[in-house]
Amino acid sequence: MNRHQQGPVADVSPVLSVHNLSVTYGDDATPTIVDCTFDVLPGECVLVTGPSGSGKSTIAMALAGIIPRSIEADVSGELIWQPSLQKPGKIGYVFQDPDSQFCMLTVADEIAFGLENLQIPREEMPAQTEASLRRVDLDVAPSDHHANFSGGMKQKLAIASALAMDCEFLILDEPTANLDPLATRQIFEQIVALRRMGRTLLIVEHKYSPLLPFVDKVLRVDASGRVTSLRPDELSRTLGRRADSDETPMQTSKKHLSVACGVEMGEVSLTRPSGEFGGKPLLEVADAALCYGDKTIWSGVSLTLHKGEFVAIVGPNGAGKSSLLEVMGGLLPATSGEVRLLGTPVGRVRPTARYQTIAYGFQNPEYQFLFERVVDEMAGRMVGDDVPPEVLAQLAEFGLEHHATASPYALSQGQKRRLAVGVMLRDEHDLFLFDEPTYGQDKASEETILRRLQQLQSAGKTVVTITHDMALVKRYATRVLVLADGQLLFDGTVKDLYAREDILNRAHLLDDTRPLQAGVKEDGVLVRKSTTATAVPVRVERVDEMHQRAYKAAARSPLSAVHPGVKLLTLVYIALFTLFTNSFRELAVMWAVTLVVTFGLGWCNPWRALKRLWIVLAMYVIYLWTFAANAATPPGYHYENVLWFHLSFYGLWQGLIVALRTFSTVVLAYAFVETTDGTDFVVSLSQSFHLPPKLAYGVMAGTGFLQRIDHELRTFRMARRVRGRQGWWVTRPVSYALPMLSQSIRLSERLAMAMEARGFYGAPANRWNGRTYFRRIPFRLWDFVFAGLCVVVVVGLFMAVSSR
Repeated sequence: MNRHQQGPVADVSPVLSVHNLSVTYGDDATPTIVDCTFDVLPGECVLVTGPSGSGKSTIAMALAGIIPRSIEADVSGELIWQPSLQKPGKIGYVFQDPDSQFCMLTVADEIAFGLENLQIPREEMPAQTEASLRRVDLDVAPSDHHANFSGGMKQKLAIASALAMDCEFLILDEPTANLDPLATRQIFEQIVALRRMGRTLLIVEHKYSPLLPFVDKVLRVDASGRVTSLRPDELSRTLGRRADSDETPMQTSKKHLSVACGVEMGEVSLTRPSGEFGGKPLLEVADAALCYGDKTIWSGVSLTLHKGEFVAIVGPNGAGKSSLLEVMGGLLPATSGEVRLLGTPVGRVRPTARYQTIAYGFQNPEYQFLFERVVDEMAGRMVGDDVPPEVLAQLAEFGLEHHATASPYALSQGQKRRLAVGVMLRDEHDLFLFDEPTYGQDKASEETILRRLQQLQSAGKTVVTITHDMALVKRYATRVLVLADGQLLFDGTVKDLYAREDILNRAHLLDDTRPLQAGVKEDGVLVRKSTTATAVPVRVERVDEMHQRAYKAAARSPLSAVHPGVKLLTLVYIALFTLFTNSFRELAVMWAVTLVVTFGLGWCNPWRALKRLWIVLAMYVIYLWTFAANAATPPGYHYENVLWFHLSFYGLWQGLIVALRTFSTVVLAYAFVETTDGTDFVVSLSQSFHLPPKLAYGVMAGTGFLQRIDHELRTFRMARRVRGRQGWWVTRPVSYALPMLSQSIRLSERLAMAMEARGFYGAPANRWNGRTYFRRIPFRLWDFVFAGLCVVVVVGLFMAVSSR
């Protein structure tokens, strides 16, 4: 047995020492972390806890070196790492958001990225990939795309990527923040197994009660950013009660009920089933189904909402809870069935009237932000320096009074959530739909949010919330909907749900409350000693990802088989010839070449190309009109003055030539994107053309947003509609441009940070031969045949046409 399997050894040197660490971001007047001092011993499991926004993640990122290497901040004090931890990859990092921590698209590429930075030979990578997946009990294929994984699967993949690099110190930053009870238990069991393997761990977590028996030290961060070191048994006494207790101060005097499954539950103020609420139904869902492509997400869903209900929607990650909420809110049409708002089909209610009745809170609060300051966001308008007292009171209620002038995007995840909820509660609505409103909150902040929601319910409003927190359900819900296995398994009171042990077990609703019993084999493979957490992992698919199935033809085309670098140079060559055409005859020849390459060799779908490029095409139409209406007309050409326009066929003709020249380059760029694997392209830049990896992979970080632009645009459009800021359809491309650009920059920054956390700095980032490559992108005969044919054909046709 490893000497650290039972905990750290007290008489050894620390792997990490922190002395008087202070961290201040940008122009902040006060530091986020103040005079932090502690040691981490080998094999020690350290828990970091504290209020939301207190600086827990700042500590974690400073220990990993991400601050100040990737995130700019003023850092003072001293951090001393053991020499072994200063090597790339020896400090592993698992981020809070499962979607923002991956560097590649597939499982194999993701795990291999860190191995490449360690210069592990390519031949050894498949075995190490398989071993790391087995260690975390993740049964997926190396070729699987992690975009289709549930949140729990993504977090296990992130842990597997760190373990594959043989990290000595693993930091997990709220790894269960948005996971269902089953996935939470699986991650906790993985943490227990890692501790028993002798790994040194630092865990930032709010719902830490099951982990306390396995924790060696607790770092408690207070609201001012100061850190206190505690023993695990001191934590409860310091807080005065269990930090993740199932009770709130309002309910400590409530009696408890014993239920069939042996779990006690606090009484709630309202326990009436939905049928006992009188009056006209507020919202009705009748035999609804939702399908993405040929995949049915859920079907046969029927429910009725009345005024004054507090409804909780629970179920596993990937069950379709968010999609159901979007259908209920009229943001996403059901594939079949009907949704009626106050008796009228929700799709026939004008958006303005619909979202005066319905308020909707997205899982990612960033989609809902409209302003560049927190105070303006809370006020719903630009307030300048004269902030209304009621707005300041609202900020104070949600613990944001000290961030009034900050950007909403600069807040912590928990603070962003509170701001989004506060904005939702500012206006009057009858139906409030929340997707995980307490995500990333400490207990005090959570109770602030839930107290407000309970006040809404008491005022006769209807509250519907998606949650994975069954303690929240027990305390506040008057009704529970259990969505799992593609259907609505349960619709009733909390008391009745806890009497249905079969439903609780089938949907894995209580898995995170049972004692952890994970073990580990000698080879590091996780052994589960319980039977409650052995469900088959759930895969989920977004709308835009389902649509990708129709576009696979381009990926099998002759053009897709060309080396990405050769293809790029050849298409640029064709584009340059097109840009230097002087007549319609030359232009027609070059357009013929463009169309043959794009649709003949690239097998691109013309209809899909039109849908993707219609905005660019519309811009060219406007450009053409500008030429026709304003071009200077040479002598001998007829023109007409209409209002302030100078209309002429000459201007139209010249504008058409310029538009066709430049638009051909857009079509060629589209052909390149459709027929090129992004990872192959990035790898080829370094592997074949010897570009520094930092530059080559920077292209991936900069264009990572394009991989999910359909999803981002769709969600952003829905969020704008909910807040009544969708705008006229003609102006939407302009009004959406800046926020979408900001979102792309944020995603690129997160991707760059995730790359660095996998050892992508120093030689692996700066020298093309400073890393190994899992993918081999060699030059082949077809590459030179394709390039040569294009050169000969273009030059020959161009000369033939020019000589006439």
